[in-house]
Amino acid sequence: MYNERREMINNIFKSRNLSAIIFWRPDELVLMLGYMPLWGLSVLVYTADHEPVLFVPELEPEDLLPKGITIKTFPWGAKNCTDPWNILYKEIKKLLLQKHILDKPVSFIQSIGGTAPCRMSGEQPPLPANFTEQLCEISDAGFKEVGSDLLRLYQYKTSQDVEGLKLAHSLAAVGVEVFYQQVKTGISESKLAALIESAVHERIGQNAISFARAWPMIQSGRNAANGGKYNTTTGKIILDGEFVLLEMGICVNGYWADISRTAITGEINDTQLNVFETVTHAQQIAIKMLMPGIAMNDVDRASRNYITEAGFGKYFNHALGHQVGFRYHDPGSCLSPHCIDVLQEGMVLTVEPGIYGAELNGGVRIEDNFLITANGCQLLSNYPRGLQGD
Repeated sequence: MYNERREMINNIFKSRNLSAIIFWRPDELVLMLGYMPLWGLSVLVYTADHEPVLFVPELEPEDLLPKGITIKTFPWGAKNCTDPWNILYKEIKKLLLQKHILDKPVSFIQSIGGTAPCRMSGEQPPLPANFTEQLCEISDAGFKEVGSDLLRLYQYKTSQDVEGLKLAHSLAAVGVEVFYQQVKTGISESKLAALIESAVHERIGQNAISFARAWPMIQSGRNAANGGKYNTTTGKIILDGEFVLLEMGICVNGYWADISRTAITGEINDTQLNVFETVTHAQQIAIKMLMPGIAMNDVDRASRNYITEAGFGKYFNHALGHQVGFRYHDPGSCLSPHCIDVLQEGMVLTVEPGIYGAELNGGVRIEDNFLITANGCQLLSNYPRGLQGD
């Protein structure tokens, strides 16, 4: 358990008078323990005595389990066990009984809009349909809603989290390098994306990397014109003189980076250069404002106004940035026109202005990730962002 996170959890217990807080989503387990589960069926029961118990299915690999915490198994995946979940619920209730805290309510985040993937990201086994209902009945005192407190845990990255994020960004640098090396006239978007994903996947087993996946999406020319609406890779052949946009989510050991870069094939014309330089300057304006206490909509407004004054306002059709780290898109406030929340130390956010349009025959986005520090910000994605990888 990270000490900085422990203090935050302790404050929730004191103010809300809870018996236990229950975590099970893969991103919650990374947040609490730095543990990315294989099956995505592990359940952490964190009690006010700060002696949590992690319940894992019998099939969970032992080498993935976190150290320094009590671990118990339940028979999901075991032969001849028809109802492993009922056994799990009984074991959690037994734990609360042993700790003499059944007279206080439990809590958890009821809904968070999905989850980050587990290591078996191709297919995460489903939880029972009544899973949260059963958890609410574990304590004699029932359930207490403190979801807003728990969601705030996402916005603060501890020093250990930052180390995990730096490792993820070091692998994102590999993807960016391959992108600039391999982007050229005649290659397909899908081939370029495959080369990037392969290079990242090959790093598994190096530098304490046990899990690494990249989701590189490549859009070129007319496809990049839709980059502000959605990102997807097609089999289109990249032509001469086209913008090529890379949008890349990358997960390493459960920590996420979200990076975009734009390259060009062949010669650049004056309009293309103007678009790229406008996005570059708009990003720099926002970066200079990143520090605790600054309103998020003020950062968005400054960057957006610059793009508008350059004549491209209608082509910037999304928010300036969002929180990232435990997910591709962490829950919480973002850099957008209507968000009046302020930046706080420990947040990690993207800054990603963009200009896209069919009339421009393409699109440009530059996206970097920043840790908000006590006096400003720290760039986590310190690698090339020019049209030629410079």
